[in-house]
Formats: sequence, structure tokens, C-alpha cells
Amino acid sequence: MFFRKAALRPVPSFATVDNRYVQSMEQSLDDDDEKLQEALDRGYHDFDSKQPAVAAHAGSILSTLNDELVQALGYFLTVTVYLSFREAFPTRLTTASEDDVSIAEATIEADEEIRANDPDEALETDDVVGIAQPAVVAFVQHHVEQALEQGGDEVNLTELDRVYRSVLVEIVALSHAVASPEGVVGPPREALA
Repeated sequence: MFFRKAALRPVPSFATVDNRYVQSMEQSLDDDDEKLQEALDRGYHDFDSKQPAVAAHAGSILSTLNDELVQALGYFLTVTVYLSFREAFPTRLTTASEDDVSIAEATIEADEEIRANDPDEALETDDVVGIAQPAVVAFVQHHVEQALEQGGDEVNLTELDRVYRSVLVEIVALSHAVASPEGVVGPPREALA
């Protein structure tokens, strides 16, 4: 898809997480609160060991939150987004570096600025990320909406926005950490032309 203006690099089609992997990840989580917490903790441990730069970025946001519902949601989304990528690309998900995370954060910020300064721009940055990773972004948005319904007026919207943005950074960074079936990491050649 062609965008008039965008700061985000295109995500190669080989790095798109199919909905079946998001559903598989979600089905693997137990509804029992204690078992769910254990599964999330195991997932976070794996995330932290295999994606330390992405995990550090997420942790730096989560550790500053005061709203317990938003913090729990952020932890859940951070882990489940990683688990979705791990499920979809068990052998092709490479480790994103600190530079990769910084680039993802900077491009999201630049894309938000471009869109904010263009009154004719109909898409938001999360829409663009959602076009590249529709299943993952739909999963995230569904859980954000559930948290808003559950928390009502008590939800700290500023903190929720920080969590949502952090998860978008994670999605972008992990999207570009997926190697092609041939083992190449980075934007597709047609994006470089």
C-alpha cells in the first residue's frame, strides 16, 4: 500500500504475523489467573533473554506506571506481542538491538509528527502499523478497549497512551527483526530502490 507520507519503514510480507499465530498464542494462555500469571512470567523471562533491548525499553515504561490496571495491561501486551512473534517465527526472529529499538521509537515519533502536521491525513500512526501487522495490532487494540471498559473513568489515559506507544515500538522493532526465509534481515530490496 502506498502512503502519501510515512516515516515508518515498510514491513516485509515475510515478517507479517498471521492471525492464526495470534490465536494460537492466545489459546495457549490459561484463563485461570494463577496459571496465566505463570505463563506470562515464563514468557517475559524468555522475552528478556532473547530480546533484551526490546524488553529493556518496555520495562523502562512499565516501571514508571502508577495505574495498576494499565501496568498489568502493559505487561500482558508486551509479553503476548513477543509470544505472537515467537509463535509465528520460531527460527527466523533475530535479536533486535538497542539501535533497532531506537530507530523504531524515532520513526514512530516522526510518523506521528508528520500526521499531526497534515490536516488532510486520515490515518494515524497506529493505523499504519496495523496495516503492516493487522492481527497483532487488532489483538492489542481489543485488549486496550477491554481495559477501558473495565476501568472506566479510573484509567489513567496518559499512562495508557504511553503503554500503547511502547507496544507499537515493540511491534515495529520485532517486525524488522524477522529474517526472510533466505536468512536476510532488514527492509525488502524493493523498499530500498
